[in-house]
Amino acid sequence: VGLSAVNCANQKKPISDRPGSSLQSIYFDFDTSTIRSDSTGAMQGNAGYLKGNSNVSVTIEGNCDARGTNEYNMALGHRRAEATKDYLVNLGVSSSRLRTVSFGEEKPVCYSNDEGCWQRNRRADFRR
Repeated sequence: VGLSAVNCANQKKPISDRPGSSLQSIYFDFDTSTIRSDSTGAMQGNAGYLKGNSNVSVTIEGNCDARGTNEYNMALGHRRAEATKDYLVNLGVSSSRLRTVSFGEEKPVCYSNDEGCWQRNRRADFRR
């Protein structure tokens, strides 16, 4: 069964979409897994939240825009999730509380074929 067959009602919302949440999605430039300088504040805030809530473990989901092959985007999503995890570990979050998964291009938040939309899909989300 492919990811497209999953019932959306059964999917957990990203923590960053929940009211009062302190974890924020971060975004990537095209074809990179490097944490952007404009995401460092969000990453520091995410690390602070996780360090202050030691009972919270999260899954970091790597996502891509629709350009590129499915295989390439799965690998890129994996690199994005791992880069996000490594950044948080470097800020003092225990790696045992962080799991990574890639969804490649399978979980877009925007469906238009333009740069503004593609930018929103190049991200790492956090889920409990």
